[in-house]
Amino acid sequence: MKQPQALRRGFTLVELLVSIAIIGVLVGLLLPAVQAAREAARRNGCSSNQKQLTLSVLNYEQTHRRLPPGRVGCDDTGDTLQIDVCPAGLAADEKTAASGFVSILPQLEQQALYDQLSVEVGGLWNRNVDDLSWYADKDKCMGVKQHLEVLRCPSDNSELLSDVYDPVIAATGSYAFSQGSLGAYQPLEVVKYDNNGAFVYVHQRKLRQFTDGTSSSFLLGEVVLADTWESSNTWTYALAFADCLRTTSNPLNTRPGAGYHYDRQNGAFGSNHPGGAVFAFGDGHVEFVEDEIDKHTYRGMSTIAGEEF
Repeated sequence: MKQPQALRRGFTLVELLVSIAIIGVLVGLLLPAVQAAREAARRNGCSSNQKQLTLSVLNYEQTHRRLPPGRVGCDDTGDTLQIDVCPAGLAADEKTAASGFVSILPQLEQQALYDQLSVEVGGLWNRNVDDLSWYADKDKCMGVKQHLEVLRCPSDNSELLSDVYDPVIAATGSYAFSQGSLGAYQPLEVVKYDNNGAFVYVHQRKLRQFTDGTSSSFLLGEVVLADTWESSNTWTYALAFADCLRTTSNPLNTRPGAGYHYDRQNGAFGSNHPGGAVFAFGDGHVEFVEDEIDKHTYRGMSTIAGEEF
C-alpha cells in the first residue's frame, strides 16, 4: 500500500516576520559600508582628477617658466588701475575672461579644443559678460559646451551645462583655482589683480614666489552647485568669487549665498564629500582638508608668501 506523503510545512507568519527582520538588520549593517566604499571610490576619483590637473599646471610652468593666469585678460575694473597689463581703453575683445583651465588644455592633451576656443583671436568671455559677440562664433559656441571628465568630481551633482550667463550655455566644472585669502571686505580690484594666492587676473605667478613652500600652498580645490548663480563654475570662464577662482576668506564648505560675500557669491571652496574637500598643492600632491581645519591655517594654505588675513 502507498504510504501517505508527509504534509509539507511552510513558514509560519512569525517565522516570516523574523526572517524579514533579520534581512533588514543585515541590509542596515551592510548599506553604510557600501555607501562608504562608494564615497571612497568617488573621492579617489576626485583626487586623481586634481592630480592630473596639477601636473598639467606644472607642465605649463616648465614650458612657460610661470604658472597660467587665473584669468587670461582684464575686465572693466582694470581701466581704473595703474597697472601696465590693463591700460585704459582696451577693446572688449582684448578683455578676455578665459580661465586658466583653458590655458592648460594643451597640457591636458586637448590641443584641438584649445584651438577651437582660439583665445587669442577675438577674445572669449569678453569683459564682464556684457559683450557676447564671440558667442556667435560657432566653434567657440560649441567649445564652451564641451564637458571634460577630468574637470568633474564623481561626487558632483551639478548639471553638466549651465545657463547662468544666458544666452550662453556652457559646461560646468568641479574645480577652481586659489586666488588666496583676500576676499571679504577687500577692494574688488585687489581680490582680482593683487591677491596673495597662486592665481589672479592677468598676472602669472612664478614658483620662486612661493616662499611659503609649494607643498604648503593650494593651487586648486573643489566647488559645489556649479550650475547656480550663487556658486557658478563654468570651466572656460573666470570671475572673482565664482567661476574658476575662489578664496579662503570664508570657511571651507560655507553654504553658497551665505557668509561674507560679494553680490551673493561668497567665493568659498566646498565639496559633496562628507567632512571636507580635496585640494591640490604646488608641489603636485593632493590632500583631503577637513572642515574643522583652523581658519588661520586654512587661509595660510591658500597664500604663496604669507600675508593671510
